[in-house]
Amino acid sequence: MPIRTQFGRAAQAYDTYRPGYPQSIYDKIFSALTGPRHTALDLGSGTGKFAHGLLDHFTTVIGLEPDAQMAARLRENEPRVLVRTETAESAHFSAASIDLVTTAHALHWMEPAIVLARVTEWLRPAGIFAVCGGDFPKTVGPIHDVIRGEFEARWNHFRDERVLKQFPEDILRSEPRMAVLELTDMPNIQHLSVADFTGYCRSTSYGIAYARSLEDPEQYFRDLESRFRAAQPDDKVQLDFTRWLMLLKKVES
Repeated sequence: MPIRTQFGRAAQAYDTYRPGYPQSIYDKIFSALTGPRHTALDLGSGTGKFAHGLLDHFTTVIGLEPDAQMAARLRENEPRVLVRTETAESAHFSAASIDLVTTAHALHWMEPAIVLARVTEWLRPAGIFAVCGGDFPKTVGPIHDVIRGEFEARWNHFRDERVLKQFPEDILRSEPRMAVLELTDMPNIQHLSVADFTGYCRSTSYGIAYARSLEDPEQYFRDLESRFRAAQPDDKVQLDFTRWLMLLKKVES
């Protein structure tokens, strides 16, 4: 099933509380990309968190975002991005017309085998496909116990099975026209306030789905923030947002 339009109602929370991506990830991608940098394509662009870091390096940056509400916020946030409200499975680009294709925390909402085949066609020889992802950030201390309790009692019941399979490594390695250059973890430790961490929780797919099942979602998040504050009285939540990054290069024929 292609990426679904399930984040639109939480577009503001997603945009406000989801962190951006560290420069080290872009440095790793750009160092692998040889030749021209005319066009970059970001799949499942959301509100532009990843596309933002591409803008100063390419003549054209295209963002595919099938959710109309997320796409509207993307246009507002990043007017230089050419936004197309469609899925990677349905989009059409000329063969060998793209220098770089990226997707960050989105491939699991798509059909990865179909997307990989299409990306391979779109990329020019020696073009790069960069796939980035990661799980819920690791927490430490008492707040970790609160999070574990939320997953066990509430969120796990609303987790789409595809969220648990974010990295289809076997599929990504299956395309003979693409060579895997690197698979690495990119560390990223951040400190958020309790309020911002609560906002992050409400931007997750399972947080969204669980809240929709309640008569009073706001009361739930107020209660969750209170429990976070009791566990983290100094208001500094340490989070490990380590992401994995796989770089694939189109083999020159």
